Amino acid sequence: MKTLTAKYTKSENAISIIIQRVLDNLENNPAFPTLPEAYGILKKMYPEWQVALANAQGRDKHMVSIKNDLKASLQGSLGELGDYVTITAKGDRTLILSSGFDVTERRNSKQLPSIEKLEVVLGLPGEVTTIVKNVTGIKAYIHQYTTEQPGINTVWVQEGSSSGNHTFTGLASEKRYWFRVIAIGFNKQKALSPVISRVIQ
Repeated sequence: MKTLTAKYTKSENAISIIIQRVLDNLENNPAFPTLPEAYGILKKMYPEWQVALANAQGRDKHMVSIKNDLKASLQGSLGELGDYVTITAKGDRTLILSSGFDVTERRNSKQLPSIEKLEVVLGLPGEVTTIVKNVTGIKAYIHQYTTEQPGINTVWVQEGSSSGNHTFTGLASEKRYWFRVIAIGFNKQKALSPVISRVIQ
């Protein structure tokens, strides 16, 4: 069975265009009245992405790494918004296009296998590394933490990566944090890890 879904071009040359288009088209769009948190994250990160692109033109390895991490986070947020648009539009091509996304047909596929185990390793004071085993068919990982007991309205701080391992720095010592990882597949499937809490050193 085929379904119509929101899509976007993932090349660096196109990603800036699609982000601006999606931000402009979803704002105050009556067809999509309740935008997810990913919209605000995308809006906040877009100027950072433009700066990172400019800084990486000199091919400094550090700047290129910053750009690549931002790209992974942006793709994660675009993926979440695309899922929201796809679900809300209920297969209506015109509605999907009104969001700023393109439209594609895809066969319904099985969900990714779940991430069965998350390791949260304490490092130096204020540092924590989240580790999940690499999942086949993944284009990005979103590493997240929050300082409150997770619930429906929890706001997660997130950082994108192409790796299942990621180190957070600058966390508050002697404070409890909750961590999780989301794996994003090439067909927009998602695998969510268990949530693990730790008291930071």
